[in-house]
Amino acid sequence: MKISSLQSFHGNVKTIKNETVSQPQPQPQPESKEVNLNNMPNSNSYLMNFKGSSDVEKYLTSKEIRIDDITALDKDVHISLKDMPEKTQHLNAKGLHINKKTGEETTQFVISNDNKQKLFIATIKNGAEAPQLTYKQGKFMPEVTVKHPTLGNTRIKMLAGSEIISKDFSLVMPGEIYSADTKSEKITPNHGIAFKGNIAISTLNLEPRTQNAVDLYLDSSIPDKMTKGKYVEDVLANEPTLAIPAGGFGERLYNLTRDAENKPSYVLPTANECRIIGTSLNMAASAGIIEGKGKDKITYLSQNNEIDGENVEHVSKYKTDGGALAEGIEKSVIPSDKDLIVLNADIFTNADITRAYHALKTLPEAALIIPYYPVDANRAKSFGLLGVEQDKDGNSQIKAFVEKPGYTDTCPMPSEFSTDEEYDKAMQEFVQAQTAKDPDGDKFFANPGMYLMSKEAVNVLKELKDKAGLGANVMPEIVKMCNEGKLKNEDGTPMKVYTVPLQRVDGELAFWDDIGTAEAYLKVIKDVAHETKTKGTGPENKFYGVPEFILNDFNNNVDDENKIVFQSQDARSNFEAFKNEFGIETAKGNIFVAE
Repeated sequence: MKISSLQSFHGNVKTIKNETVSQPQPQPQPESKEVNLNNMPNSNSYLMNFKGSSDVEKYLTSKEIRIDDITALDKDVHISLKDMPEKTQHLNAKGLHINKKTGEETTQFVISNDNKQKLFIATIKNGAEAPQLTYKQGKFMPEVTVKHPTLGNTRIKMLAGSEIISKDFSLVMPGEIYSADTKSEKITPNHGIAFKGNIAISTLNLEPRTQNAVDLYLDSSIPDKMTKGKYVEDVLANEPTLAIPAGGFGERLYNLTRDAENKPSYVLPTANECRIIGTSLNMAASAGIIEGKGKDKITYLSQNNEIDGENVEHVSKYKTDGGALAEGIEKSVIPSDKDLIVLNADIFTNADITRAYHALKTLPEAALIIPYYPVDANRAKSFGLLGVEQDKDGNSQIKAFVEKPGYTDTCPMPSEFSTDEEYDKAMQEFVQAQTAKDPDGDKFFANPGMYLMSKEAVNVLKELKDKAGLGANVMPEIVKMCNEGKLKNEDGTPMKVYTVPLQRVDGELAFWDDIGTAEAYLKVIKDVAHETKTKGTGPENKFYGVPEFILNDFNNNVDDENKIVFQSQDARSNFEAFKNEFGIETAKGNIFVAE
């Protein structure tokens, strides 16, 4: 079935027949209503009585715009951004328009936004059976969930850059299809575990789910499968505290997690015991922080009072996890006389954190180590960068934080700007970005959000409790204090801040990525699968250091040819039944088949 589309797929391009699509017509605006939005619902309950069409209130919720079945619509739907209540515009929806056009042979649904960008196109043969199509869009990118009895409890989640085509229908979400080889184209016995040192996990959203994910990991044999880090003896000798910020609401991943899970507790296509937070726990196990038997040294800093127990400390609610950690220091849950390692709960990496910790203990007067992740000039525009200077011994001292520069490798030209002020600002960005460039190469020093803090730096965090954004406030303040000679050790010697490369256990550059969005989550899984399929699980694999069973499970749960990720083999079997039921001719792209 051919469809109308403006998408452009590179590589294997499927010829698309152009058809005329009806354009949105101006809609009469009903009389505005007074609205009280002071009590915004926290779940998916509908927001009633707002300015705009009364039809819209069926689709707008506190977390998303949602159409439960596109195929059941009997008329067009228009939700412009200007119609949305001010307090719901955080949905980042950019409006939503669904245009239904019934022709002699097919019915077509075209979803676009206020910018007339096409987000999804469904063409269904008249009289043919079609699956249920639920469209969702919030802080996360648009997604269509495909449901049908042949799938059982499995759901097909289509993200931008995906298509499913059968003899009776065609479903397309325009966008890039990530491919690990071409980068893109368009379209176990249980045992107890304890901690050498303390682990503090700050929580807020769905706290029992985070706790459950950690317990699953601790009751597994996964820690025993981790290769010990190069400098694990440094960790064992000093017993630093490990902090894992896990208090976010995960709104960018909400289209996958829904209300059932939060980001740290969400599954990976591998053993149930290894959730997203498992990457940080794996790093702790590799560093020797997790060993022995029992669970008596783990502490949760509960900001929402959803969990209780001897290992739970209730703290105030903060805008950032840094505030909860600071209060934990204030209450002596996190020792103020020991080093602190901070690892986020939503990353995927094979880094050996003992290498960066060794730098903290051996570089002269080190107050703080922020390891860097090398990125190219284009990707550097999406990262906070670390501006550095080389000292007389060749060590890289951090002198500044450079926030997502617009110019990295190309100098701005005056002709690009309408005012001298705009040009001067762009030039300043460019000059700052050069301080974050590797002097021996063409990569930039990106901040991966891992922080190794001396006890002096830990006490700076405690003092910044009320504005303790780790990356936004605490680390810049420590850098500033060190550069001005104001942060000193016990002997009164001024301290310094350094960066070192993020390395895996064998000393090669590590892989790191934030998997906080559905797109990033699938991208990493597909990349791991392709690398494992082509290079095995040894040192030639750039993910070497990730447990071998995870590499193999990712590989087994990815259709590398069509770039589809399956949550499990059961999900894969249900997807095959669905394909047979509808005679699916094409299914590829950024698709996640989940239970």
